[in-house]
Amino acid sequence: MASAGTIFALDLGTRTGFAFGPIGDVPRSGTVILKDRKEPRAVACGNLIAWLNEKWSVERPTLVVTEAPFSLQAFKDHANAETTVRMTFALHGIVEGMCARYGVEHEEFHSATIRKHFLGVARMGTRAESKRAVVQRCHVIGYMPKDCVDDNRADALATWDYAAATRPAKLYLFGERARALAEEENNQEAA
Repeated sequence: MASAGTIFALDLGTRTGFAFGPIGDVPRSGTVILKDRKEPRAVACGNLIAWLNEKWSVERPTLVVTEAPFSLQAFKDHANAETTVRMTFALHGIVEGMCARYGVEHEEFHSATIRKHFLGVARMGTRAESKRAVVQRCHVIGYMPKDCVDDNRADALATWDYAAATRPAKLYLFGERARALAEEENNQEAA
């Protein structure tokens, strides 16, 4: 069952970064490889469904957040192949469907908005420079170990951080959080 304010952030791609945890904690994070380069798109789609089902069956999030996909014009401007566009929208569609199936709220945020929150600016020069800056910021604030340079994981952490910072959190005073958690456990046991 979900803890209050538990966010699951995804940086969707064939290498999908993820960050998961309640607001106020350092999220658990990593990257899952959905398919090898030569495997068809259907393998990635099936693996994403299986992986999300496995994760959310154990601990359901309150909110799932992703970077919004590029517009079709932006894909064209970046000279992306049709296979990239189809993969991107397939993975986003799966997340939307899984959220509907599990009754979980889903939001998308633009990458520039996330980076502006996380870095203070929307761009740090080239795309590669921006990605390196996100990785470095994750190191500085203790989200990732210094020897990890996985930009998929870092992008998911930045997305998680933005959602956590902009999400209204319930304010607990004088031991109310402990009572609320105990009440939630009792309700789960009764169910």
